[in-house]
Amino acid sequence: MKASKIAGAVAALLTLALSAAAGEPAGQMLAAGAESTIALPLSGAQMKVFLPTNYKADTKWPAVFFYPGQGGKPSTGFIRHHTDDRDFIVVGLPYVTPESDQPQPNFASREAQTFRAARQWLAAHASLDEARVYLGGVSKGGWTTSLLGEPELPRLAGLIIVLAGRSFPWSAAPGGAAYRGKPIYIGDGETDNNMRPARQAATFFQRQGAALTFEEYLGLGHATPPDATRLRTWLQMQARYPVRSVAAQAELGPWFTKALATARATTDVGEKFRLTLDLIRDPRLWLCGPPAGAAAQELLKEATARPPAKEEWAAETTYWNLLWKVTSVHELEDLRSTRDGFKNLIDTYPASRWGRLAAEDYRVLADAYERTAAAKAASATNITTRSGVNNRGIPVPRQSGNKIIFER
Repeated sequence: MKASKIAGAVAALLTLALSAAAGEPAGQMLAAGAESTIALPLSGAQMKVFLPTNYKADTKWPAVFFYPGQGGKPSTGFIRHHTDDRDFIVVGLPYVTPESDQPQPNFASREAQTFRAARQWLAAHASLDEARVYLGGVSKGGWTTSLLGEPELPRLAGLIIVLAGRSFPWSAAPGGAAYRGKPIYIGDGETDNNMRPARQAATFFQRQGAALTFEEYLGLGHATPPDATRLRTWLQMQARYPVRSVAAQAELGPWFTKALATARATTDVGEKFRLTLDLIRDPRLWLCGPPAGAAAQELLKEATARPPAKEEWAAETTYWNLLWKVTSVHELEDLRSTRDGFKNLIDTYPASRWGRLAAEDYRVLADAYERTAAAKAASATNITTRSGVNNRGIPVPRQSGNKIIFER
């Protein structure tokens, strides 16, 4: 056992002994390096609360409130693993809405009330930095994070969405102006059914001006890797540099300079492209400031000037743009144009990864177009409604009770 963990365990036992001697229930006391089970006021639902091993009461600490997946119980393990039990208070949140396949119209309000109660409890019992409260979750918890967290963004430091996407129509931005500059992490498995909405969510947050970090778990479906490297870095950055600052740029400068020089010196086209993408998508880059971002973009132009990187990058950017275009389909012509865009991507870059991925999108959109065109031909009325074209067949997220279902 590491010395830090031994010290944390000793501190936990000492605190529990003191609380028992004082006549206070041990379950309501928190100690560095220990996880406690706390019954929330009003609902009685139990949450898990972990104080980091380096916790000190005279310092304000950031916190991650985290929702489990469908059928899961409150847990702090996923975040603790990626922080090595340091730097963050971690709260495993419960769901208070009974699980059901039937619609639960009060799901969002009930869960939001529970989250606020949990936050209020933590602020009263630990040295919480109210300016650095993050909301996150995995799978169902990821969808819930968007559902509750986007309207709450003005009072949150950032979001962590894992194996999920957004729970809102793409035209809705319940966070208002609070998206701009907000650190948001999205991670999903390469072959997960939720990957498409995860990518669309990433595009939405970028267009809203968020400081987005997107991580693809290669070789995985609806599962998390043993270690999500960008999430680990993202959490480290949130702990050390809550805002972009001159101090952050000075400390991260050597890392950026070295990474930039290494990529520029690489002569192999494929390796240069890989190193460039790693740099551009690293959570540290945003903290380095606009000049570093501009230098990274120049590097990207250099790295994608020759094949096969040139074709791969063109295919990828085209794919992401088309994926976002799907979210704004309202008329039959929009549907046809987007379908044809994916077909052109397949034909132009058949050997690229993104050309291959586009085949599934094309199939779905082609089917949707045929169904919609047939419905229009069979009807004397315009198929366009307030909610848009009858785009049956296009994958969309739908809430069913306390489940978020991604369906066609």
